[in-house]
Amino acid sequence: MKLARAIIAGGGTGGHLFPGITVAREIQRRNDGAQILFVGAERGIESRVVPQEGFPLKTLPLGGFKGKGLGTRIRNMTAAAKGIFSAKAILREFKPDIVIGVGGYASFPAVCAAILLGCPRIIMEQNALPGLANRMLSRWVDFAAITDPRTAVYFGHRAVVTGNPIRPQFKSIPEKTHQPPYTVLVFGGSQGAQSINNAVRSALEYLSDWKGKLRFVHQTGAAQLEEIKQAYAAAGFEADVRSFFDEFHQQYAAADLIVSRAGQTTLAELRASGRTAILVPLPHAADDHQTFNARAMVDENAALLIANRELTGEKLAGTIRSLLSDSGRLSQMERNSRRMAILDAEQRIVDLAERAVETRGRRV
Repeated sequence: MKLARAIIAGGGTGGHLFPGITVAREIQRRNDGAQILFVGAERGIESRVVPQEGFPLKTLPLGGFKGKGLGTRIRNMTAAAKGIFSAKAILREFKPDIVIGVGGYASFPAVCAAILLGCPRIIMEQNALPGLANRMLSRWVDFAAITDPRTAVYFGHRAVVTGNPIRPQFKSIPEKTHQPPYTVLVFGGSQGAQSINNAVRSALEYLSDWKGKLRFVHQTGAAQLEEIKQAYAAAGFEADVRSFFDEFHQQYAAADLIVSRAGQTTLAELRASGRTAILVPLPHAADDHQTFNARAMVDENAALLIANRELTGEKLAGTIRSLLSDSGRLSQMERNSRRMAILDAEQRIVDLAERAVETRGRRV
């Protein structure tokens, strides 16, 4: 069943958005002339990235609920309700064959609109523990494309293990020969991570005897860019520090070791590229899902985990030093990481979308 028109809904972070872009590319690869419309939040990363990728974008004035004050939650709940009506108007105008929710604020109203209009719909759940929106939608979607088999319990017969789509550039990264100067890639997501930034800055003191053996590539987010730049300069370390890297696969290719959060898109990129990481799960992630994500890597000896509350400069420096001092251990962890990769996730997800359309029919 060919897909001529599809809506990809959601975003907010790169972890939601980039898998959606990869799925969109797969739809276009299969169907010459297919039209893809992204539906996102006004303030999400999609407002900048989607136009750069050449796709049209409609935005909804949405915000989150987790960790917000009562007044903000009420306003955002009202916006979400209004967003469903706005999304219905978008669907009626665009007339998609399928709506694919990728997670993030805009996913929920768009998939709700698809449910109300009888349009085929699937959701993508990257995390081991699904978010509230996907749990609420679970009974009303045609399929749930999941990354972790443990997630199936939340979606029943609708769950299909597909893996998490990643940009194709990550699939062709060659193995790394580890020799000094070692490159440590540090990032905390598209917005950066203050605790990781601060720990790395503190770690430089404990790594001072390795100045000639280490270089850093660090995506800080905008807020701490200048102070992190100054910290590396003051400590005498070579460092490429930016708020955001557009061609991130190039940084993975150069990296001997990665320090990052544990979102599932990051983990999928680690596996596909055959890299290992020191994972510092986001402490305030809903239901602590990043810790659950990270455990899958740690259990396979493909990564190490440091809880955010235990993250200090001294501990981080010791862990970096330990891994880079043992190239055999590092290489084995990288092989374990690559062995876990699912490299055709976007193909599996588009297969599900086609099945949903074939079963339910094109209805808007």
